[in-house]
Amino acid sequence: MLLKGCLHAHTTCSDGKLTPQEIADVYSDLGYDFIAFTDHDYLLTNETDSIYDSVKSEMILFKGVEMTVFEKGYIHINKIFGDKEELHIMNHLGEYDLTVDQILERIETISNRYPLDSVEITTKGFLNSEYDIPGIKLPKIASDDSHTRLGCGRAWIEMDCRRNKDSIIRAIRKGRFWNCFAKG
Repeated sequence: MLLKGCLHAHTTCSDGKLTPQEIADVYSDLGYDFIAFTDHDYLLTNETDSIYDSVKSEMILFKGVEMTVFEKGYIHINKIFGDKEELHIMNHLGEYDLTVDQILERIETISNRYPLDSVEITTKGFLNSEYDIPGIKLPKIASDDSHTRLGCGRAWIEMDCRRNKDSIIRAIRKGRFWNCFAKG
């Protein structure tokens, strides 16, 4: 089954401008099959999970968190929860003002602390082609890192897999997806 999804979306549970329900509605209207709520770790409250659980949608809704990890400065890692499995993505490589060699060093060092499964080669949905290189051995995903309505639908992944959270996670780990970008 062909699936379309975004694994990096922020809501009013952290620094996003749309509620989780509004984010789900926007992505559903754009034809997405799954999204991940990945609000910032330092802004989450005890009510966040219940807010996510109240969202009504036909899409697969992943819960996640954008963790701030300190490694010679900060790096953001999305931790996304499946039914039994977890996915770890090093986010928006282009936002750190680091050289490719420095990014490679951070990937290696952080991989000793977290089981990195993928890296995000987009910034706010725009491709950072300097990181779409063979030297980065992990699967490279495109995502929105949406914080507003305007930021939704710029970049996504598509895959042919079963329609469940753990199948999606396994497909990403194996690099069995392709990156897509909106025109214009």
